[in-house]
Amino acid sequence: MKHYIRIGLLAALTVVLAACQDPAPSLTFEGTSTIAGNEHSLALAVERHGDRLSGEYMVEGASGSFNGSVDGTAVIAELLPSATCSYSFAGTLTDSSLQGSFEPSDCPGGQLGTWSLARK
Repeated sequence: MKHYIRIGLLAALTVVLAACQDPAPSLTFEGTSTIAGNEHSLALAVERHGDRLSGEYMVEGASGSFNGSVDGTAVIAELLPSATCSYSFAGTLTDSSLQGSFEPSDCPGGQLGTWSLARK
């Protein structure tokens, strides 16, 4: 019987602790993506879980996923505009901005470019 009481108390404690945890911080950025001298409107929304970043970006109506990590201010990420195309991103994250460059890692015909984003 004591075993069932312990299990019940542990389950209740787990629920209480989970309810007390803060949600992952959401970061929202707006700015431009530049490819071959052409600027495109860019928006990025990510959640930060410790050193991990995950979310979605939108470039002039087309969306893709953003998954990466932060080490200090350095960001390394993978951009996935489609199931058949991926880019590597390397940049710098500050309290007010995210700047960086991207290059195709597995994207036929993909081009190099940069991101310049301000935090909203």
